[in-house]
Order: sequence, then structure tokens, then C-alpha cells
Amino acid sequence: MKIAVIGGGSSYTPELMKGLFDISDSIELEEVYLHDIEKSRKRLDIISRFVKRMRDDTLKNLTIKSGLSFEAAIKDSDFIIFQFRPGMLQGRLKDETIPLKYGLIGQETTGVGGFAAALRAFPVIEGYINKIRKISPDATVVNFTNPSGHITEFARNYLGFENFIGLCNVPINLLNELSEKFGDTPDCYTLKYYGLNHLSFIEKVLKNNTNITEIVLKQYFQEMANIKGASFPSWLVDAIDLLMNPYMQYYLMTETMYKKIKNEVPRAKQVMKIEKELFKEYKKANSSQLPGLLSQRGGSRYSQAAAYLIKTLVIKDDKTHIVNIPNNCSIKNLPSDYIMEVPAKFQNGKFASVSQGKGRDFPLSWVTNIKHFERLTINAYLQQSKNHAIQALLIHPLGPLAENVSNLLNEIIRDNQIDFLQ
Repeated sequence: MKIAVIGGGSSYTPELMKGLFDISDSIELEEVYLHDIEKSRKRLDIISRFVKRMRDDTLKNLTIKSGLSFEAAIKDSDFIIFQFRPGMLQGRLKDETIPLKYGLIGQETTGVGGFAAALRAFPVIEGYINKIRKISPDATVVNFTNPSGHITEFARNYLGFENFIGLCNVPINLLNELSEKFGDTPDCYTLKYYGLNHLSFIEKVLKNNTNITEIVLKQYFQEMANIKGASFPSWLVDAIDLLMNPYMQYYLMTETMYKKIKNEVPRAKQVMKIEKELFKEYKKANSSQLPGLLSQRGGSRYSQAAAYLIKTLVIKDDKTHIVNIPNNCSIKNLPSDYIMEVPAKFQNGKFASVSQGKGRDFPLSWVTNIKHFERLTINAYLQQSKNHAIQALLIHPLGPLAENVSNLLNEIIRDNQIDFLQ
């Protein structure tokens, strides 16, 4: 079996490789090909040498290759992992800082920043998918490139590429943290979990089939590396009666989060500093252990999420994974074609979403609104339409009002060189 990693020069790659090493026997992994673009050639070389040092004697038959040829990377690949960042960290910095000028939340996956990130990603994703169709049409793409759910919506429903699964580390971190706080292993927990990527809700938590939702709501809050020191007030959790994705703080506590972001060093700059130190560690000739600093990079346990998912897709075990996939009646009162973040497993010979019954009005109102935003943004790209882009920005809860939307959009287009909307 061969796996291609697109964005192989990422500081995340060593953690991902550790996850792939752990499942290599189970899936009979023979080759991993790390690919990146010319601009990341030096990073790719450093990462390639480091992961080869990571590989122990039991994995000497596992071939690790690297290069700049996308075609060579995907040829004969069974799985293709997308973990690249269009625009790199400088693009993320723009996503986090341009909205602040207009009094709006600046964030890489949510709101105006997520809008810009998606528009940078769509042409790259479309080009890659077209090549995969020609060279390795049976390969499955596992996508971490942000905004992951939005990109999965684009690939599945607009490009018509069905072998595409969006993945995020939030669900696997949630399960591990529940395990640490309330006992037992993550596999002992079953969640009624639904929504979109970074816009998800947990309606029910079962531990060994015992409902512990009320206890969890009172005692648990999930903190992300890029949303430190904030939480939902207890009265709000009581009123909504749902466990909410930490990113919902941007929507429900917008003023507080705006002030917090505006007074902090942009997360992109923090990550640039962390990555500079990480690559110093990766370059050391005798280094082969994952640096402790990697935990500050964000994206923790994403390697586990990817590796465990790939293992299930290969051996067809009965494990449940929370992924971005067609709703397909997982939530009965939402359209089946919505790409949603929901539990999925092998059922009747295929990997598909798990039926969870109806969703509640509060989360469904958010899901519907943001799904329309996603689709308007996709149409802005496909139809090269500034009008659709304006509509997308105007309907997003974290977007601008009419007085600022044209100036904001023009700045996004100019600074991100989004040629198709010129």
C-alpha cells in the first residue's frame, strides 16, 4: 500500500508519520511519498531526513520518498492526505488581520478569514482532484486542509469526487479528553454529534451505554491551542443544553472574542515562531524524537485521527469516526447532501454516516445558515462572481454589513491575489 502526503514539508508531518508507522503492519504499508511545492523545498528536505531517522529497525522495509512532483506522489497511491496550506502562514496572517480592520473576528477557518482561505484553496483543490481522477481515480483523499468541511463540500458536491473525506482533530481530542476526565477508554464513549466543521454540537454523551450528558455539561469544557483562556458561561450552557464546539465562542461571544484577538499577537505569528524552533530541532543530525514543542503547534492528535481512519477504511473494522461526509439522513431533518461532521462507520459494506435521528432547532439554524454561506462562496469561485462573494459575506454571522462589504472584499481579493474575482 502507498500513501501520499500532500504538504509533506509541514511541521505536522513527523506526528503524522508516527501515526502511519503505528498502523503500518495492519494496513501493509509499503511506501509513503511526501510531496510539497518548490517554495517549501528546504522544509520538505528537512522533514524527509527527520522522519527517516524516526523510522526504527522494524520499519526498514517501509520506503519513504519525497519530491516536488504531484504526479509521482499520487501515482499508485491508495490514500492521499491533504495537509497543505494555500498561501502558507502568510495567508493565515492575512486571514487573521484583515477582518480586524473592519471590526470583525479574524480567524483562519471561521468568518471572513475562512472565506478568504476557502477562495485560495478552491483552485488548488480543483487542480489536484482533476489530476487524481486521471492518475489514481480509486485513491481516497483524507483532507485536513482548512477550512476542511467547506473544502469537502466543494470536492464532494461540486467537483463530484466521492472518495473524499474531511477530517478534524476536534472530535478525537474531545473523545480523549472525555476519557481522561470521566474514565475508561475513548472507544467506550458514544456521542450524538452533528454540525459542520468548527460548528458542531454534542446533544448526548453515552459512556458504556449510560447517559452521562448532564454530568459532562456541568463539568467539561474543551480548550483549543488557538482559543486559550476562554469558555462559555455556565448559564449559557444551561440555556442551550448542548456541548458546543469551542469555535462557537466566536459566534456567541463575538464582542469578547474580538477584543481578545485584537489585543493578542496573531496566532499566525505565534505559529511562525513555534515552527522556526521546530525546524531547528528537525535539522539536528541526531534528532529522531518528536519535539515537545510540537504540542504547542495546534492540531494535536490529528495524526491519530488520520491513521485510525485509514486503518478502518482498509481493514473495514467496526470503529466509529467523526468525519466530514454526506449527511445521508444522519440528521433526519437536514438535507441528505449536506456535508456534515457526523459519526460514520462501515455499514452494509460501505463507510457511511450513522443515523442519529432529528437534530434540535438551535444547532440546525446555525448549520443551515453556514451551509448557505459555504455554497455561495463556492459559487463565487465557480461562476467568478463578486456578487455571490458579497452575498456570502453578508449572510455570515461574523461577516460585514453593507457599508463595508465592498471595501473588505476588494482588500481580500487584492492581498490574496484572487484573480478570478478581479
